[in-house]
Amino acid sequence: MAIPGDKSAFNPSGIRLGTPALTTRGLVEKDIEKVVDFIDRGLKLGLEVAKKSGPKLVDYKKEMTENPVFSAKIQQLKQEVHEFSSQFPLPGLKDY
Repeated sequence: MAIPGDKSAFNPSGIRLGTPALTTRGLVEKDIEKVVDFIDRGLKLGLEVAKKSGPKLVDYKKEMTENPVFSAKIQQLKQEVHEFSSQFPLPGLKDY
């Protein structure tokens, strides 16, 4: 679904969060703020990588995986997201 005012869903001006999926897992307002923080940090990290790599996707992917500074930041964020999301079980999936 496109963002209101956008001409195409393929080139959105923002992102839309499906909060029902979050609240179903038991997240409340302060938790959703944490999710937004994770997204913000991920986007900023992506921009940081893009600034260093240039416009080609192949160079972006290489920079992201081979640059130890970026790899460490990605792993740190990934770990934080995993630890946070593990607090909120997925309905119908006991062991997830």
